[in-house]
Amino acid sequence: MSILYLLIAYLVCGVLFAVPFLYRWIERTDESSVGASWGFRLIILPGCIVFWPLLLRKYLIARKGN
Repeated sequence: MSILYLLIAYLVCGVLFAVPFLYRWIERTDESSVGASWGFRLIILPGCIVFWPLLLRKYLIARKGN
């Protein structure tokens, strides 16, 4: 049962990260996504939720570089 709670917590953190990431931060981490449509952002939403630790690291590195 505790594994299920950990999975739910991980996914909740992913959703909480993905919303601001797709709204503003994606353009800082990937230049090709500048001006991307919301259709594209909805398509990559599940990947952002699952891979949020990697994307957070990439965002923090990009933010430090600017």
